[in-house]
Amino acid sequence: MKITESATSTFWKGEQGIRASVQDGDTLYKVSLYVKGSQVRDYSCSCVNGNSCRGMCAHAKLVWEQWKKEQEQHSGRPVSTSQEIRTMIREYTNREVAKIIEDAEETEIRLVPRLMLKNGSASLEFKLGRDRFYIIKDLMAFAEAVRTGASVSYGKQLTFHHSLNVFAEEDRELCTLLLELVQVYQEHFEQFRKSSFVTMQGLRTLNLNRANRDRFFQLMENRNLEVEFGDGTHCTVQVKQDCMRLPIQICRAGRDGIAVSVDQELFGIPGERGWYVGNDTSLVCLDENESRELGVFLEQVLKDKKSHTLDIQERDIPLFYERVLQKILPYAELAVHDVDLESYRPKELKAQFSFDSSGPDEITMKPLLSYGDFSFSPLNDDKVPRIICRDVPGEFKISQVITRYFQYRDGESEYLVIRNDEEALYRLLSEGMEEFISLGQVLITDAARKIRVLPSPQVKVGIQTSGRWLELNVDAEGMSRSELLDILAGYDPKKRYYRLKNGEFLDVGENGLMTVARMTDSLGIGREELLSGTVKVPVYRALYLDSVLKEGSGITFYRDNLFRAVVRGMKSVEDSDYVVPASLVQVLRGYQKTGYRWLKTLDVNGFGGILADDMGLGKTIQIIALLQAEAQEHPESQSLIICPASLVYNWENELKRFAPGLTVQTVTGTAPEREEILRIAVQTGMETTQAALKTAVIRHPQILITSYDLLKRDITCYEPFQFRFQVIDEAQYIKNPLTQSAKSVKLIKAQTRCALTGTPIENRLAELWSIFDYLMPGFLFTYSHFRRQFEAPIVKDGDTYALESLRRLTGPFVLRRLKKDVLKDLPDKLETVVYSMAEDEQKQLYTAHALALKEELEQMSGDTYGSERIQVLAELTRLRQICCDPSLCFDRYKGGSAKLDTCMELITGGIAGGHKILLFSQFTSMLELIGARLKKEGITFHELTGATPKEERIRMAGAFQTDDTPVFLISLKAGGTGLNLTAADVVIHYDPWWNVAAQNQATDRAHRIGQEKQVSVFKLIMKDTVEENILKLQEQKQDLADQIISGEQVSIGSLTREELLKILSPQL
Repeated sequence: MKITESATSTFWKGEQGIRASVQDGDTLYKVSLYVKGSQVRDYSCSCVNGNSCRGMCAHAKLVWEQWKKEQEQHSGRPVSTSQEIRTMIREYTNREVAKIIEDAEETEIRLVPRLMLKNGSASLEFKLGRDRFYIIKDLMAFAEAVRTGASVSYGKQLTFHHSLNVFAEEDRELCTLLLELVQVYQEHFEQFRKSSFVTMQGLRTLNLNRANRDRFFQLMENRNLEVEFGDGTHCTVQVKQDCMRLPIQICRAGRDGIAVSVDQELFGIPGERGWYVGNDTSLVCLDENESRELGVFLEQVLKDKKSHTLDIQERDIPLFYERVLQKILPYAELAVHDVDLESYRPKELKAQFSFDSSGPDEITMKPLLSYGDFSFSPLNDDKVPRIICRDVPGEFKISQVITRYFQYRDGESEYLVIRNDEEALYRLLSEGMEEFISLGQVLITDAARKIRVLPSPQVKVGIQTSGRWLELNVDAEGMSRSELLDILAGYDPKKRYYRLKNGEFLDVGENGLMTVARMTDSLGIGREELLSGTVKVPVYRALYLDSVLKEGSGITFYRDNLFRAVVRGMKSVEDSDYVVPASLVQVLRGYQKTGYRWLKTLDVNGFGGILADDMGLGKTIQIIALLQAEAQEHPESQSLIICPASLVYNWENELKRFAPGLTVQTVTGTAPEREEILRIAVQTGMETTQAALKTAVIRHPQILITSYDLLKRDITCYEPFQFRFQVIDEAQYIKNPLTQSAKSVKLIKAQTRCALTGTPIENRLAELWSIFDYLMPGFLFTYSHFRRQFEAPIVKDGDTYALESLRRLTGPFVLRRLKKDVLKDLPDKLETVVYSMAEDEQKQLYTAHALALKEELEQMSGDTYGSERIQVLAELTRLRQICCDPSLCFDRYKGGSAKLDTCMELITGGIAGGHKILLFSQFTSMLELIGARLKKEGITFHELTGATPKEERIRMAGAFQTDDTPVFLISLKAGGTGLNLTAADVVIHYDPWWNVAAQNQATDRAHRIGQEKQVSVFKLIMKDTVEENILKLQEQKQDLADQIISGEQVSIGSLTREELLKILSPQL
């Protein structure tokens, strides 16, 4: 059996036909195969089995196998042109032909719409042509032709290739609208077709809804438009924008009614933005005001094109006159026949309100409404005759005012009453009476007049300076001291009034009394003390008093020259005469010189302050300038710097670098060594005299540096010292006033105290109180007073005045500058959150522990949670460790760590790009794991933790700045402060910490003065875990630090049970 001949042909749809002759013995068989792709779709053979056996016969199989072999031997399968390509070729060809025809045509095609109005609906029909016009019978086919550029014949004299450009320019936007309406119709039809057996027939008309009517009439403005009505009549109108004067006729109808009609040739079409009103010659587009006032009238009167007349019976004529006719008259030409409209004018609504009182805690009011001679109570209006044309809007307005001030009716009487409700009485007398007067006649009995609101008296405050004190005097015009004391004693910041003993109200809203009351609360002054005569307050209250009194209304005050001088000096720091030490003039930046002058200003006035500049702005050098200036004026003075142990040598190096003339001594070593250092410092300090300084070399240490930890151990050794300046660095170390560190720094005797910190408030307002208790004891009062006056109202109640008052008190003594504001040349910091997704064993471990902790929390009561908090937080830490790497808490864990893999990708990519990297984690064991991976990859690195000796810490930091080591692994707590690592331009935070300020501090090891590159900060977060929710919580929880000083924080210790449940939820 062999093939003697064969031939192949290709069909339109990509199918192929194979014809062959097969010699089988002496017989020749004809075989045909129909192939699509790699399969035989059909076949035929002239043998007896060709059409009867299952599958192909032997002859067809032979042809099919031979054809496949040939295909393999050739360059590949035969390619047929796809339908999409053929469509492209056809449409591009049509466009080229259409362009040629367009260029050859002498006149453009016009598109003419016809507006069809029937039963309140509007639709469009279109015709087109040059001299002779043809109706478009299938708008969908027309739209398809325009889209594809097809040629369509509409008659013997009109055949053309379709495109927007073949139409006259003024018709192209109209054609675009037509195409859009067709598309909307097709989309709606397609949705309808899916749910019913409907086929799409030729589309001759298009519905014109209200929104499209506005656009259509805008396109047709100043053009003629053919309009066809439901009865078959039609007219041609010009569409235009014009003022409308609606022709209205009113005439007598029947025995006692009237008929209102308009010109019967009018028709109206409502649009989305307004009405369109036409007659047989024009169609006017009404403006917004015309449409608003005429719309309802037109809608009703033009419902029926045959009859534009409406009847009104006599009793409704006054309502029509008042409610309708008065509104449409400005836009109408009114013709009145045999009707006296003025006789139907409704009687005017009048109101009377009678107030009475039977005691100081009660006011009654009787309302009375009247129309002409008929009066009634609005509380019982069900018997008002229907013949009365009532002013419904007017009555509604009156009822609104009545219900605003009176909630109760006095029994079944026609009186309303306010009884035993001071707030409601005050609102009525201070606000309501004016509203009732504006509505009608107000009658007040003598008894009711006794309950009134008195204006606040003018308050006078005098301030004089006496040494380190300010003397205050307060007086209220026309009021005795005892009366004023009573008012201040009863002052409630939530009330705008004070109720006098005689029942009268005294207005104490935004006025002098309120200002004095709030001032005494903020300053902790007893009111009796204030009114007994002259009251003394510390001079550091000067700026607060100046601010409060200047902004307070209803108050006059006198300030002596010394007071003015103190305030002026504190407000004009930049213009002060304090000279920067010559050795630092070229070193300090402009804002640092301002910081130095601010410190000097505080010192001269006997104040302490917080230098709270952003991390990296050089707080250290500003303090060095202050100490250098002091040493130049008083070389015999001694100052003490207290800082974290890790920064002691950093301070020593900075002092030697920028103030080499100062004698500096670090108080370190063993206890006996430290004791000896301090003994010698005391002795040499005492031996130094002004006379000796002129001839002898300075022997005593001018600057002593120690750590918080060593200070509390050596505190008794500091008793003999009287320091000129006491400086505490990283002042958040004393945020808890109950710690020994906080107590120790407050025992040191110093003339002026300063605090340095980038985060004066990390978690709680009490931290700010503790720092100020060190700076100026008593400045923020006792903690119990501070908590009652500021912390509780601000945190629990969101009291904005308490917040503003605290800001005013502390603001002058806190200097806070941000890098973005003062270092315009500092490169940007680009922060990116990089997400990882736990998989397999890591995901299973996390899910199991998260669900277990969540169930445990849900079962806890408030008391149980309080006692089990430590255990709960330990479990939460375990979850965070699973996110980092499960092997941190499971010794036998051999699975993967998605975050560690992501981290290594960032590190290797950063090194390849020539970057140096700082990597922070709060888990030192995680740093060990990362270090092991770096060693495996052959990447060198430095590692700094809490166990790193201080000297080694400084050596490593210096080496990283100059060597080729690409990675520095740092424990967040151990290395988040006091390091200058500007050689790095990439920062990775491996795990999120609750306190975002600590993370920002760590970032600022690289993003600080000296940085010349953009710093990229990557925060690694495990998706759908507590880590992601910690970030969300930081964003959602508005912390007071940002409002008073800076930063947004979340405190793990203050998290409630509900907040922990949110953190454990998939979505916060």
